[in-house]
Amino acid sequence: MVESQRHEETASRPLLLNRYAAVVVMIVGYALVAAIARPLTLPASFTVLVPGLALIVWGTRRVPNRTVHTTRSTVAIWFTLLGLFCVWELVAFGWGNDQAHPTLSLAFDPVLENYPARVVGYVIWLSTGAWVATR
Repeated sequence: MVESQRHEETASRPLLLNRYAAVVVMIVGYALVAAIARPLTLPASFTVLVPGLALIVWGTRRVPNRTVHTTRSTVAIWFTLLGLFCVWELVAFGWGNDQAHPTLSLAFDPVLENYPARVVGYVIWLSTGAWVATR
């Protein structure tokens, strides 16, 4: 009995490692291709929108391994942060999305000016999204 459990544990580890490696390769590969698009253009918007929607679908269709109990204060904090971010974006967009009132994408534009920085940005963004979708 113990021997069979030990065999199952070691047999499942390579599969998990292969799945993790496949996700890493997909994220890095997508980042290398997506970073070609110039920031603040329609192609760049699609390179963000497509995997973003895929991560949302993946996260909502997935059955979590465990149930997390939240409190009202935790929910209130996250909704407050989300609300503040939305207000910032709407106000900045309404005032012209300029250097004095930048949206998040315009504020990050100088940082993501060159190709290597955009690749790193996509890797961080997609990795964070995949991590959140698996929670």
